[in-house]
Amino acid sequence: MTAIALSVVTFFSTALGGLFAIHQRHRLYLVMAFSAGVLVAAALLDLLPEAADLASHSPGASVSGVFVAAAVGFLVFYGLERFVHMSAAGHGDGSSFGTIAALGLSTHSFLDGVAIGVAFRANPAVGLIVGIAVIGHDFADGVSTVAVVLRSRGGLRAPMGWLLVDALTPIIGATAAQLVAFPPGSVADLLGFFAGSFLFIGGSHLLPESHQARKEPALMIAVVAGFVFLFVVTQVLAG
Repeated sequence: MTAIALSVVTFFSTALGGLFAIHQRHRLYLVMAFSAGVLVAAALLDLLPEAADLASHSPGASVSGVFVAAAVGFLVFYGLERFVHMSAAGHGDGSSFGTIAALGLSTHSFLDGVAIGVAFRANPAVGLIVGIAVIGHDFADGVSTVAVVLRSRGGLRAPMGWLLVDALTPIIGATAAQLVAFPPGSVADLLGFFAGSFLFIGGSHLLPESHQARKEPALMIAVVAGFVFLFVVTQVLAG
C-alpha cells in the first residue's frame, strides 16, 4: 500500500470520527485511550529506533539530532495544541473561534499526512505503522473538529464543511511528502520530529481527554491494548 492510498484511509477515519461526535460522543473515551497507546508505542517502538538507525548510516546526520528533532516535534505540537485551546476558550468573537480552532486541527492533520509520506520514504513497513497510528488518532481529530465548530455555530453546515477539510488535508500532506525529495539525513530527523509529535498527541492530548470520563480500569485496558496491538503489528511486519 502506498503512502497516498493509506492517507485516503485517514479520510474515512476522520469522517467517521466527525459523525461519531454528532451521535455518540459519550463513548469516545475508549477510542481515545486506545489511540493514545498506539501513538506512544509507535513513537517508542518504531519511529525513534528507525530514525536512530537511519541517522547512524547517513552522512551529516546523528542520533543526537534525531532526539533533538523529537523534542522540537513535541514542542511544536504543544504550541499548536495551545493555539487551538486558546481559540476554543473564547479568544475573539464567538462565531470565529471555532473556525480558528478547526484551522489549527486541519494543519495538524496536514502534518499527519506528511508523516505518513516521510515514513514511507524511510521504509514501507514504518510507513504502514505510522499510517495505522494516524488512522487511529484522526478518528479523534474528526470528533474534535466537529465538536469545536458546533460549540461556536448552530447547525451542521459549518461543522461538516470543516470536517471535510480536516479529512482531506492528510491526503494533501502525504502527496506533498511524496513529491519532495528528502535526503536520508533529513528523513531521519523528520521521523524523530514526528515521533515527538506522537508522544505529545498520545500522552498530553488523548490520554488527558479520555480520562475526563473517569473510568480508569477500562481506560487502562484500552491503553495497554493499543500498545499490544502496535507491538504485534511491528513484529509481524518485521518478520
